[in-house]
Amino acid sequence: MIDAAVEEFGFLIGMERLALGQDGSLVLAIEPIDTLCLSRRDRDLCVSLSRSRQYPAEPLASRMLELLHFERTGGLGVHCRRTDFGRSTVLMLVLPGGALRGGEILAALDHLTALHNTAELV
Repeated sequence: MIDAAVEEFGFLIGMERLALGQDGSLVLAIEPIDTLCLSRRDRDLCVSLSRSRQYPAEPLASRMLELLHFERTGGLGVHCRRTDFGRSTVLMLVLPGGALRGGEILAALDHLTALHNTAELV
């Protein structure tokens, strides 16, 4: 189901024959500052969106923790980490692969993008 969902997601964003590589992952540059990574982990699909920006360290970290509280994410388990010495922030959702559809991947991308955008309003 994951392979079909990734292909369906590709059609939704205007990319035909989108597929995970042999290593089970796919990386797409969404905008000059955003990178989407899809990665198969056992029976699940990890959807992560990283954004490279020069954020002020403390306000963003505090704001991101507030935004990731389970009451604000609708119960979704959003994971967050900082990379590149704090210059990039990665947000990730794990989607169950059993009956996964392309629209769910697109919704996850939209949700992660909205979280990034909201965090930047500090």
